[in-house]
Order: sequence, then structure tokens, then C-alpha cells
Amino acid sequence: MQKKKGLQVTKILTSAALLAALSAVIGIVCKNLFTFNIYYRLTFENAPIILAGLLYGPAVGAMVGICADAVSCLMSSNPALNPIISLGAATVGLLSGLAPKIFPNGVRRQTATAVILAHLIGQVAIKSVGKILYFDMPWQGIFLGLAFSAIVGVMEYLLICWMRSNKSLVKFMGGSQK
Repeated sequence: MQKKKGLQVTKILTSAALLAALSAVIGIVCKNLFTFNIYYRLTFENAPIILAGLLYGPAVGAMVGICADAVSCLMSSNPALNPIISLGAATVGLLSGLAPKIFPNGVRRQTATAVILAHLIGQVAIKSVGKILYFDMPWQGIFLGLAFSAIVGVMEYLLICWMRSNKSLVKFMGGSQK
């Protein structure tokens, strides 16, 4: 029994690390392809963080967000970490992990709640404050960020619902499919 639990923990840690790396790579690719200026870009880097929160809970989701943000910063042309944006990334994972507790049943409701909370609070509210304070983004930019988050959120919702409906994928990753 102890060996099986150890293997499960290893599988979760490995999957969480892969999701953090995937988020960082997506962020870097989107920074290069879909950036309109320093403040605005279409990016799907939150999708792996949201998935980590949904599959493994709020603590793992938050850690995936922090790790993904740190790796993304270290690999970018501006390696300075912005603690407010890191907090936003952690909040994305944390809130995503709370969604299954709000809706114990229903993959679609959980995913919708996770995506909405992650984007409204983690992406639009917290990360926008970081951009305003650190990069002098005009406060009106929050509205453009909200529009980008709405577009990206719909696509992330569809992708994550599809992934979570694949029972063999969820079992392979060692997560919960409640």
C-alpha cells in the first residue's frame, strides 16, 4: 500500500512539473507571436495551471502557477520576477483547485468555474495590478485584458473539458476526475 501511494505522489509531482513547463513554453511562444505591446497579448499559459488545479487541488495548482511564472521569467528577455504577477499565477492555480470543492460533481461546471475565477481574479485583477505598478500600464488596459481573457477563457474551457472527459488521460496523469 505504501509503495502504491509513493508511486501516486511521484506521478502527481511529475505531471505537475510537466504542466508548469508546458505553461512556461506556451507563455514564451505566445509572447513572441501574439504580443500587441508590453501589456497585451493573447496567451494560453493559464490552461496548464488551471488543469493542474482541477486535477490535483489548490496547493499543487498554486505551485504550478508559481513555477511556471518563474521559469517563464527566467527564459524571457526580462528575467526579473514581478511578485504581483507571480501572485496572479499562483491565484489562477489556487482558485482552479477550489472549483471541484464548490461543485463536487460535474466536470463542465467545475471547469467553467475554474476558468472564470482564474481569469477574472488571477489574470485580469491581480496581474493587471502588477502591470500597472511595474510596467506603467494605463488602468483602462484592464478592460482590454478582460476582453482578451474572455476570448482565451472560452478556448481554454473547451480544451480543458475535452481533456478532462478523456478518462485514460486523467488516469495517466494521476488526477481526480470528480
